[in-house]
Amino acid sequence: MKVSKVYILRIDDERSIKYAKTAADSCDKVGISWEYFEGLNAKSNGDSQSNPWNWAKNQGIEFGKQPTTKGPAACATAGHFAIWKRIVDNKECAIVLEHDALLLHKLEIDIPDNNLVVLGYKVKDPQNYNHEKAGPPSSLEKRTKHGGAHSYAITHTTAKELLNNVKNGNRVNHIDNQFFLTGNSRGKVEMKITNPICALGWLRESTIWGKSAVDNYMPILDSFKNNYNSKESLGEKKGGI
Repeated sequence: MKVSKVYILRIDDERSIKYAKTAADSCDKVGISWEYFEGLNAKSNGDSQSNPWNWAKNQGIEFGKQPTTKGPAACATAGHFAIWKRIVDNKECAIVLEHDALLLHKLEIDIPDNNLVVLGYKVKDPQNYNHEKAGPPSSLEKRTKHGGAHSYAITHTTAKELLNNVKNGNRVNHIDNQFFLTGNSRGKVEMKITNPICALGWLRESTIWGKSAVDNYMPILDSFKNNYNSKESLGEKKGGI
């Protein structure tokens, strides 16, 4: 299924709004439609810091067990779940970008059902990746782990399966830990990465963590390494396949 739009997750926070504008500009540059998805800011939304899951339920999310995760990370996770519900309702295939992501190429290859397709790595210096030389995605490669939920593509079938796992599972953790760093909560959904990549997470001051984590799981694609000219660490960790 072809991607039809991009959802950019942002919150009512000065940094998030600024970052999201950069993400939106990157979508305009490659010529793909996008819309902001207004998530929840734990610091300015009433009881959300202790219970963002009530907000998620109001978005139509069903939980098998009431989550206990709190604070900004829980709000971010609830935001992703709500976008998945939107994708299901619209019966579409879409890209999800967190506010600090950049889209580098229009994703034009088919996205298969029951695949969580991650779009790129996290770096501090996106200007040092020559995405034009690397070129747009031409294939998908299997992965088991990926550092971060900053950019990915899913079909409505995949989104429904992931939400069923939320509904039928016995726990809900931060989205990175539960759906990107382990496969247990993905059920029959597999993970793949586009080759070459078509997005980057641009690490700056985080709205969630005290310090942004550079964690990119090996093997790093040759198409990226050969076109990334930087002295910055990629935070390479084992276990991506």
